[in-house]
Parts: sequence; structure tokens; C-alpha cells
Amino acid sequence: MKKIFLSLLILITHFSYGQEMWGISNSNYSGNMGIFLNPSTIVGAPYKYEINIVAADFFAENSYIYFPQDKHIVWNSITGNNEPGKNYSYRTGDATQKGFGHTLIIGPSYIKNNGDWAWGLHSAIRTEVSVLDVPTDLAYIAYSGFHAPETFGVRFNSTPMSYASANWLELGGTYGRVYRETENDYIKWAATGNILIGSNGWYGDIQNLDYTVIDSTNAVIHNMNATIGETENDPFIGIRGLGLSTTLGATYMHKRRQGGFECNRSNDNMKKYDYRIGVSLIDLGTIRYFRKSQVANVATTTNQVWTGIDTANINLNNIGESLVNNVGGTINDDGFYIWAPLAISTQFDYSFTPKIYGNLSLVKRIHFTENQIARGDQMNISARYEKRKFEANINYSLFEWDQSSIGLGLRYKWFVIGTDRLLQFIGLSDVQAFDFFFGFKFQFCKKPFSPGPDCAAFQ
Repeated sequence: MKKIFLSLLILITHFSYGQEMWGISNSNYSGNMGIFLNPSTIVGAPYKYEINIVAADFFAENSYIYFPQDKHIVWNSITGNNEPGKNYSYRTGDATQKGFGHTLIIGPSYIKNNGDWAWGLHSAIRTEVSVLDVPTDLAYIAYSGFHAPETFGVRFNSTPMSYASANWLELGGTYGRVYRETENDYIKWAATGNILIGSNGWYGDIQNLDYTVIDSTNAVIHNMNATIGETENDPFIGIRGLGLSTTLGATYMHKRRQGGFECNRSNDNMKKYDYRIGVSLIDLGTIRYFRKSQVANVATTTNQVWTGIDTANINLNNIGESLVNNVGGTINDDGFYIWAPLAISTQFDYSFTPKIYGNLSLVKRIHFTENQIARGDQMNISARYEKRKFEANINYSLFEWDQSSIGLGLRYKWFVIGTDRLLQFIGLSDVQAFDFFFGFKFQFCKKPFSPGPDCAAFQ
């Protein structure tokens, strides 16, 4: 069981989504790096074409474990100099714990902006994971490897908890246009539709877990009721599921000035708008896993002794089978659904000067079933200096309404780099989160590869 929690929490913190690339997503030049937050960003944008070569975002955050500042976990992980043994600590103030992870790799993608309408194509590889409502006592026992004598002989009755994870190839198209344009009011909308090709998916819906750890090798399960869905990940990359998803967005601009969006040197000196307000519905969709998939229904109302639980070879691909063999229940070769990390978002952007902007954005998850990946709730406040060739963004994020962080994003011509967890990244605070994003993308005012120079503002 320890390996399950290590897979879902500590490995999240080591490797993986903050989550919205706040250092670039609200930029007027965000392009393909912004459509995941609000696809209407591409309509009437200050460029005619964008070609994305590659971009990526890696993020993880959890409420339970953290790496003390003096461990320098991020840089030591990058350089391979981590000390052997345990180098993390626990936060035990809350009754339950949660964790979120996200990897987004945007492949070759294209945007064509025609002024009052726009379209685009994108490719991406995504991995999403969430763990919700894990009782702190259970997390502590699992992380200790069942070697916590103070818990021996104590009966625990866990409240409902869940986890969900999936990775998939995403092939999507975006279309949007201007709905209304007057001197004071400018409204645009866009929709992204995606085909999802699922490789691996897992979920667990644990409604009840009543147990006692007898000693470091034996536990008694008094009562348990759970449903576990899992795919076999051998090979890791394979077509085991198919699905569809969409992201919808609309933006209102007050006193939009077309001159600020023209492709010339003077547009940097003209306000693009007084303010803009965006709303979006993010990641409405699901994947049906139907190949090499199984669903385990774990159930017992009588005492079941699990001997050797501390050395059991349990991982995400066999947890259902292991629980059925040691606790009881049935397992069937059935398919199952994994729902995408659905959320609603609002974005408010204010132009103080032609180059200086302030932004307030909110993301609120919509979580309606246990076999759904949960998105982290977020609030982000940012200030940015934005020109056609250069941009700097500094921001403050509140993740899950209680975990705060500082972020920094930079864009120079065709290169974007940043982190929404700056202090953790450079080792100036304890680390219970990680975030890093970058992108290589080219924006043009004339058709790419056509004769003649592009606009001087992009050179």
C-alpha cells in the first residue's frame, strides 16, 4: 500500500501541473500556450500566424509532504545529488490530505488569425493525476511503510477518498470569431474540440475503510467498500481508450483599440483596451478505457487479515487485484470512464499603460464523480510588462485557497520560460510544490516562409 501512496503523492511532488502557466496564459501573445485557459485569446490577436514548435508545463502540489528548504530538493534532483534515505517531512494539521499533478507537452501546433475570426490546430501529450480526501492517519501509516509503532493496535475508520489519473494524446482544433464590435464594446468567443487517445487510466473510489494495523507486517481489514479501475501499462504507450473533450471561452474588451493590435512598431505605444474580462469552461470531456482494462469491486464486512502488507508488491496496475485477493470482492475485465479535470475560470485584465497590465484570474474545479481527475482551485494576481518582442510577468498564486506562491514568466521573441513556484524552485522556501514551463513558438504578421521580410516588430 505504501507504493500506492508513493505513486500518487511523493512521485507527484518529484516529477510533475501553477497548473495554468500563469506567467504566460493571460498574455495577449500567449497563442497556443493560452488556449488551454481560454481559447478566445486567438481571435483578434496582435499577430496573424503562430507556429508552436514545442512547449511544456510540469506541475505538482500536495498538502501532506514537503521537503525542507535546506534539502534543496529541486536543484539536487536536477543535478542528481539528492541524499539517500528520507529527506521529506509531513504536515499533519488537517484531517485529510490531497495532491495534484500535471504534465502538458504541446507539440507542433498552428494558429491563423484573420482579424474577426481565427482557427488553430494543436497536438499535446497530457498526464493528469489527483488524490482527494486521504485521511492523514492513513497517509502517515502508508508513508511509514507500516513501521509506525504508535499506530499499532489502533482501529481507524476512514472517510470516503478517491484518486484518478490518466495520460493521453490530444489532437485538437480551435475556432472562434468576433460576436460584437462597437466603439466601446468588443465580444469574441472560441471553442476547442479535442480527440483524446488514452494510453493509461486509473481511479479509485474508496467509500469505506475500517482497519487496524497489528504490527509492521500484519493488518486487519474489518470493513471495506471500494471500486478500483485500472489499465495494464505494458507497454506504457498504447491505445487503450478513446474520448472527446472541449474547452469553451469568451472575452469582453472595453474600448478595444485596433491600433494596439496592428503589426507595427507603434502598437507597443498604444493601449490595446481599457480592460478585458474572460470566462471559460475548461476540459469538459471523458475517455472510455476499453482495452487491457479491468474494474475491481472490493468488499468485506468480516475481519480479513493481511499478512506481509509491508512487503506486498502493489502498484497502480495491480492494486485492484491485490485488494480482491487479500480483502475480498470480484474483478472483471470491464471498461471504465475517466473524466477530465473540469473547471470554470474567469480572467480580468486591466491596462494601466500601453505596456503595463494587471490581472486577476480564478479557476474553480467542478468535481462531480470519483472517476474524475480533480483540478486544483486557484487564484492568481499578476503584473506584467508586455511588448511585442518582450514580456515579463510576476504573479502571486493561492492554490486550493491555502497554499501561496510567487511566480515569474519571461517571453523574448520566440522563447518563453517561467515557473509559478519561484521560491520553491530556487530553494528559498520549503518545497511541497513544483512548477516549470517553457515554449518555443514563432508569431508572424505575414504567411510563414513566404518571400520578403516579416514585420519589423517581430524581427
